[in-house]
Amino acid sequence: MQIFLFLLLGLAAGVTSGLIGIGGGIIVVPALVFLFGFSQHEALLAK
Repeated sequence: MQIFLFLLLGLAAGVTSGLIGIGGGIIVVPALVFLFGFSQHEALLAK
């Protein structure tokens, strides 16, 4: 189930960053920290 949520996060980040023209990390890193409970260091290394 968690893999599906990671894939959904990646899809949402890709679509949003593609439409707006921003980097995906601005969406992925906060989502990993607040939604998935990663530490900030882990989230930065995972992106």
